Amino acid sequence: MKTYHYSEIDSTNSQLRRLIVSGEADNFMIVTADYQTAGRGQVGNCWESENNKNLLFSILLRPQSLDVRLQYYLSMAISVAVVAAISPIVASASVKVKWPNDIYVGDKKLAGILIENTLRETKIGDCIVGIGLNVNQDKFLSDAPNPVSMLNITGREHDISLIAESIRRHMMLALDDVNNQRWSDIISAYMSILYRYDGEFHPFRDPQGDFMARISAVEPDGHIHLIDEKFSERIYTFKEVEFII
Repeated sequence: MKTYHYSEIDSTNSQLRRLIVSGEADNFMIVTADYQTAGRGQVGNCWESENNKNLLFSILLRPQSLDVRLQYYLSMAISVAVVAAISPIVASASVKVKWPNDIYVGDKKLAGILIENTLRETKIGDCIVGIGLNVNQDKFLSDAPNPVSMLNITGREHDISLIAESIRRHMMLALDDVNNQRWSDIISAYMSILYRYDGEFHPFRDPQGDFMARISAVEPDGHIHLIDEKFSERIYTFKEVEFII
């Protein structure tokens, strides 16, 4: 398994894509960088990261015969893997997955995950998993509302390369779960660490306005089910509903 490290690059996801096109990539290959000039989050959002302070990381996963209709199982397994790698390091804090796959500690965002899949007919071909994990950055200057770092949580700095390798090991286990179709195990693990999946009502926002609801389920295709205070079920896909924090 190869690892490519760059002091500066546009984005690790983009570089991993270039390596795939050139034929240099293999399963579980990692691209890391000290700094990204065009780091990306979900739906084109930028990702703030101080030079050489955080984990900017992309890994290539190649699932075996995963139907595109089941691709959210892969996303769930990836999120569980990241939480499993991080949790022992921030042992005093509860690490959760905010739907669909942001990593939170309390009400603060510790990491973002950007998953980019390519298709081979009806199957997932290459899966590029990009992770921006706040590790040793103390202060955040962008208008992101709620960032936090491992340094902020633990009061000490951490070895970024060791964290990257831990995430790779957990990703290997996650892909094994997907390849062996352990669907019930994957969704059970995901729901057990899902942010706000606690039976309580929390504030949300959709195009019609603000409302209170509790999370009741997440489907294998990624739709989230909410039950509002009138006990009406509301079903959303990604970006159709906002968590008010």
